[in-house]
Amino acid sequence: MEIIAMSEYLAQEVLHVIIIPGLIIMSIYLYLTSTFDFWLKLNVPFKKPTVLLGNFGDLLLFRKSQPEGIKEMYNWFPESRYFGVFRVRSPILILRDPELIKTINVKDFSCFMNRGIPVNSQDSLSEHLFNMEGKKWKGMRSKLTPVFSSGKIKRMFYLLVECHEELKKVIGTSRGVVDVRDLTAKFTIDVIGSCAFGIQIRALTDGQSAFHEAAKKLGKPSYKSTLWRMLRTSMPRLYKLLGVQVINPEVIAFFKDVVSQMVRQREEEGGRRHDFMDLLVELKNKGSLVMDPGNAADGDEDIVLDENAIAAQAFVFFVAGHETSSNTIAFCLYELALNPRIQEKVREEILKETEGCAGKLTYDAVQEMKYLDKVILETLRKYPPAPLLSRRCEYPYKIPETDVELPAGMRVVIPIYGIHHDPRHYPSPEEFDPERFNEENKSKRSPYTYLPFGEGPRNCIGMRFALLETKVGIISFLQHHRVEINDKTAVPIKFSRRSLVTTSETGFWLTLSSLE
Repeated sequence: MEIIAMSEYLAQEVLHVIIIPGLIIMSIYLYLTSTFDFWLKLNVPFKKPTVLLGNFGDLLLFRKSQPEGIKEMYNWFPESRYFGVFRVRSPILILRDPELIKTINVKDFSCFMNRGIPVNSQDSLSEHLFNMEGKKWKGMRSKLTPVFSSGKIKRMFYLLVECHEELKKVIGTSRGVVDVRDLTAKFTIDVIGSCAFGIQIRALTDGQSAFHEAAKKLGKPSYKSTLWRMLRTSMPRLYKLLGVQVINPEVIAFFKDVVSQMVRQREEEGGRRHDFMDLLVELKNKGSLVMDPGNAADGDEDIVLDENAIAAQAFVFFVAGHETSSNTIAFCLYELALNPRIQEKVREEILKETEGCAGKLTYDAVQEMKYLDKVILETLRKYPPAPLLSRRCEYPYKIPETDVELPAGMRVVIPIYGIHHDPRHYPSPEEFDPERFNEENKSKRSPYTYLPFGEGPRNCIGMRFALLETKVGIISFLQHHRVEINDKTAVPIKFSRRSLVTTSETGFWLTLSSLE
């Protein structure tokens, strides 16, 4: 009897130690791989995925930067209009064809209106225009569109000039080898602080400002938060279940407090600076803005812009206007240092257009700098701030001229960095050539091969302001100084593997020298 009892005991132990864990592991494996025949069934070209990582292993494990990973994927199927990949276990369709990109972003926008980015209640600052969906997005977009009209941006140009003058002073004392990204970051913090929050932050002269500290926390996210940003669209239920916060709680508290103070101050004291905060407070109290001629927008009047909503919109203004613009200015200076002939041509234009106003910067003078426009457009072509663009299919959708039907919830990705570096669209894509954007060359390309600000109804609402801010920043550097490469300059550039935007891993080290 004892032998039988012992045998039963051993059998139970084997069951607990080997069989049950084995069944659990097998169940997890089957769950993770159960979708891996998705593209095969639809007869869509795809690359075999890896368990747990799908096709995004190099990105999820931070072995490659986002631009590098996206470009590599883009080239997997060079003859296909589209192909399938997997993020963890979620199937994703990647588009290569400009006409399909046009269809998704414009013609069939109603099906692909949303980005499908889940938001947790703890991340209240994430409930901004970039992440909003459906009618809520449409209503908020229509209310905020007048904020970025050309007329309103022109009225606040004097605030940009103030920051421009401060940056020129700092550049004058920063000769020698410097990380220009440090200066451009502080400049854009000052611009956004002044134009969005109505605060003179003076990050250029005060490296310990609270805004500067918040920007540093946002600019250097932990590996954990970066990983969740990449995973949340493929694992939204788990993301919500765990209540993940991708924005630093200290940053959330800081922005809410700043906006609360500014709203109370504007409402109590009155007066106008013609900045974004003025316009947001007006929206909060009146429900709409006085439109500039030709900029009226029909919207959903049920959208309420309370203090939390203002904080979220101000936050996304700060993030988008600070990080992307500062990187673009730095990338542009880097390319101009590598291409002194182009740099000299830009400088000649700057001096010519400011000559009639005693070297001072005016809105009209900046608008006349057409060659500088081309240089910035080429910078954004070679270094798009967002390496990819994502949309979610809202209902079953049949890809035009095919038998492929995408189910509701399917994610569609537009690989911006890959498209911008496709030699079929841009010959010798690694060469920096502003003449790609003269009228003749632009007319030969589909506009849907150039997507630094997205395209269609959901394109970047702040595009005008971002381009103006970038131009002013570059003018500040080149008007009286030259930028040159040195032994510390990384050639070629090494992209950051942690950042979800296109930026340098090692900084933008250039030599600043006075022209005088």
